[in-house]
Order: sequence, then C-alpha cells, then structure tokens
Amino acid sequence: MISLRLTRWLLGYVRFSVVGGSPEKFLNNCAKAGINLWDMKGGADSGGCVAAQRYRELRHCARNAKCKLKLKEKHGFPFATKGIRKRKGILAGAVVFWIVIYILSMHFWSIEINGNTTIKTEEMLAKLSNMGVKPGVLKSDVEPKILQQKLMIEFPKISWLTVNTKGCSAEIKLQEKVDPPEIEEQSSQSICNIKAAQTGQIVSMEVYTGTPLVKKGDAVYQGQLLISSVVEDNLGFSSLRHASGKIIASTSRTLETEVELNRKVTNLTGKVVTRKSLSLFGARIPLTFRGKPQGDYKKEGMHTDLKLMNSVLPLSVYEEKWTEQKTEDIKLTREQAIEEAKKQIQNMQKEQLKDVKITEAKSTDKITDSKLIYTVYMKCEENIAQESEILIK
Repeated sequence: MISLRLTRWLLGYVRFSVVGGSPEKFLNNCAKAGINLWDMKGGADSGGCVAAQRYRELRHCARNAKCKLKLKEKHGFPFATKGIRKRKGILAGAVVFWIVIYILSMHFWSIEINGNTTIKTEEMLAKLSNMGVKPGVLKSDVEPKILQQKLMIEFPKISWLTVNTKGCSAEIKLQEKVDPPEIEEQSSQSICNIKAAQTGQIVSMEVYTGTPLVKKGDAVYQGQLLISSVVEDNLGFSSLRHASGKIIASTSRTLETEVELNRKVTNLTGKVVTRKSLSLFGARIPLTFRGKPQGDYKKEGMHTDLKLMNSVLPLSVYEEKWTEQKTEDIKLTREQAIEEAKKQIQNMQKEQLKDVKITEAKSTDKITDSKLIYTVYMKCEENIAQESEILIK
C-alpha cells in the first residue's frame, strides 16, 4: 500500500469531479478504456482521482456520458517541482548533489572493530591502514575474505574474524584465543625425593609418603635430603615412591634495595592548551586556530566517532590536550628515601615471600654519596619441602 501511494505521488495525480450526465455511464466508459480510477465518491461531490498523464483521456469518456469534468486538485512530484524546474541552477545543483552522493557511496567512510580485548584498536587500525583499508577507500578495493586472512596472519591471537560491510561502513568482528589451562603432570606418576629449599631449623613435620630422614628440631641446610622416596614394607622389600610432605622450618631472609637520592621530578604547572579538529570524509578541518604550544608539554589525544542510530558517521572529532610540565632536580632527605625504600621492600615481600610467615624483622640503612641502601633482616617460618624428581632409565 505504501509503495502504491509513493508511486502515484512520484508520477503525479489529479482529483476531479463529475458534473451532470450519467456518472454511471462515465465510469463504465473509463473501465472499457482501461483507465484506473480511485478514491471515487458519489452524490453531489461525485468524482475521484486519476494519474495526471491520463486525465485528458477522461474527456472522451465524459462526452459519451454527457458529463463534464472539473479539475479540483493537483498532487505529486511533477506539480510540486513545477516552479523549481524553470530554475536551471537548482536543477543543476540537485544533479551535482546526487552525483556526489553516488560517488561518496562507492567508498567506506567508517571502520569499526568489535570484540577485541587485549589487542589494541589503534594497533589494528594502523595495520589496516598499511593494507590500504582506511576511511575513504573504494569498496571495490576491499576483498573481505582476503582482508580476513591477512588480519588472521598479522594477529595470531585472533581465533576467528569476519568482515561485514553495510552501506559505507565496514565492521570487523573478532574473538581472541583463550589460552588452554596448562596440564600439570600428575606428581603421583613420577618418583621424587623431598629436599630442603632453604637453610633453617625444623619446627614441624608432616610426612605423607616416603621415609623421613630428619626430625623436629634438626638444623638443615639448603639442598639436604629430608624425605627419601625409598619405602620399605613389613616384609623388608623396598620400593620407590613419590615422596610428599610438609616441613615447616624457621629460616632467615634478607631483602635489600637501593634508592637514588638525586633525581629529576616532573610536575604539572596547571596550564592546559586544547586543540580540536573535525575529520570529514577523511579530511582534517581545524576547529581551534591555535598552533602547537612551545616548551615542555605532555600531549593527550582523544578521538570521538559520531554515530546516528548506532551507525558510525564519516564524521569524527579529535581533541588534543597539551598540559605544561616542569622538570626540576631534587634531592631526597633520609626520611623520604627510607619511606620509598619501605614501599619497595613491601613489593618485594609480596613477590618473593608470598607464602612465608615473617615472625621478626630488623632494618638497617646506609647513605652513600648518591643513594640510600636499605636492608631488612627477617626471621621466617615457611614450608621448605621441595620436590626433587628422580629420573630412571
């Protein structure tokens, strides 16, 4: 129904009335002549609508029915543009406009990337640009399947990728690979001893499998055999097992770090210069007529794509934020250096002594010409049981 109304409007139609004579005979004559009428009315306002190009044919049908036709209304594109068609400039402009629209529709003006998490969008856009795929590229120059293969080669982390084209937009959907969990070899299938990972004094022991060679209170050194894989049964026969156990020992640990006293510190002054530009069909149009600031500045850029009904337009705004910064030479005081050293030691403890219980800690510091040396001596309790696999050929 909508397409029929649109067709009638584009071709143009008129509304007429029938006066006198026999309206019924008039309608029969129109049907015999194959003239399509619609929106017919009877009575005093008898009449209807007909296509504009067939209105003259109605006159012959009306004469045979001794009727007269009266033109009441004109509708449609031909009548709406009647005055405009006399102005050649407007017509020429309309023609040029549609030509430009047609030429622009032959290009991709926006490229979207969806589904990436660890792969940076900027990195993918740079690779696409090197391949010749960027805003403004001809649609005929882009082969989705070939582009898909090239991207899969450039980014091995991608598990699958598809290139969808819609209008003047190209959308790249992808999914990154998920690393499979490492399959640990079951320890029960191997033969191993338990040795000491650190030097210390045994506080407690729990032997699950194997023959213990030390006892609570013994002092052990790093690498010493603690639990043997050789197990003897009640009949005196020996067999090799996977030794396992938990041996808590009192150990000593030392962590040391160095802090440079003389350093350069960069502080922001608070002065900010903002520059904006508009990207239209790949062309950069400056919105802020201000040059790049001179001096020491930190630059931050933000690119914003404009969308209409979830479709990316070939129009984007780029904003640059330049923040002035000043670099100064400073020298840390002893208290400042110790405070920084403590933070470094705490980070070292989280990384190196993750499962170690610290029972006592003592720190010392020493200042040289340009740095502070901070040392922490700790007494700990930790599980020193370390598996040592035995290879049998």
